[in-house]
Amino acid sequence: MGFAVEKSGLLTTIQDSGRTGFRSIGMPVSGPMDKFAFRMANLAVGNEENEAALEVTLIGPVLHFTSDTVIAICGAALNPSINNEQIVNNKPLLIHKGDVLRFGTASAGMRAYIAFKGGLKIDQQLGSSSTNTLAKVGGFKGRSLKAGDKIELNTKSLIDEKVDWSLSSSLFSYLEKRELRVLKNRQWDWFSEEAQTRFLSEKFTIQQDSDRMGYRLTGPALSLKKPQELLTEGIAMGSIQVPSSGQPIILMADSQPTGGYPKIANIISADLPIIAQLKPNETLTFKEVTLEAAYEALKKTESEMKIVKAALQMKHGQKNMAD
Repeated sequence: MGFAVEKSGLLTTIQDSGRTGFRSIGMPVSGPMDKFAFRMANLAVGNEENEAALEVTLIGPVLHFTSDTVIAICGAALNPSINNEQIVNNKPLLIHKGDVLRFGTASAGMRAYIAFKGGLKIDQQLGSSSTNTLAKVGGFKGRSLKAGDKIELNTKSLIDEKVDWSLSSSLFSYLEKRELRVLKNRQWDWFSEEAQTRFLSEKFTIQQDSDRMGYRLTGPALSLKKPQELLTEGIAMGSIQVPSSGQPIILMADSQPTGGYPKIANIISADLPIIAQLKPNETLTFKEVTLEAAYEALKKTESEMKIVKAALQMKHGQKNMAD
């Protein structure tokens, strides 16, 4: 018992915290693009924060529930409704057998996460349920969901379930941000002074062909001081590569483990949710920060997460949730 997919949406995939330990064989980590919203959605329904959930991209699916459950939607504001009655993000919602979840037009953000109490009954591949559509690994048959798919839930008892609270909307204020904090990368000094200045002072626009592998940007061309070739080296989500065109590419959750283009900078971990929620044709800017500032920003994010976990421990009565 769970739900049936009536319409697929633009790109709806199953993601958990990601597939770690296999980059040496060329397997991307995958996982949620916006880890913060993903974790919050799971916490809101009483799950462990890394439980598999649905990642919904811009145009949401239509889901017909075949059993009772509790869900929470966090991240982008995609105007969801149950049985054509509008619902809100950031709180647990009681769902009854026969209910239909739909989404409208996105008013803020790019990706929303639907968590289900008890999680999804999905097998793991290489230690994860995360979908990588290019490798056809994980999730539901290694692909995005489509009409006719039926997903089972690990539904827990809903007796005495209370849904009279919500997470603070201030937790998701990053949906309105367009500035990304960065650290200089190893090849920063390869770039001309003009390129360095323009990178940190001018706007870049996200191209239409951006996806879970990478965000392609258009803006001022970033040139090297002199032609240089880079041996392939490891890369991470948030690395900003610059190919010969001079137009940056931000590597995202499904990016390859290694790359040979020079990297001018890395988006700090605390700001990865910002880029994950930006849409094609939107503009962004970069701001350099120190390693200490990047650490403090991540520490602040994890502190917020810890406070929420402690509060929800009392809501859900789970003793070990805030450990």
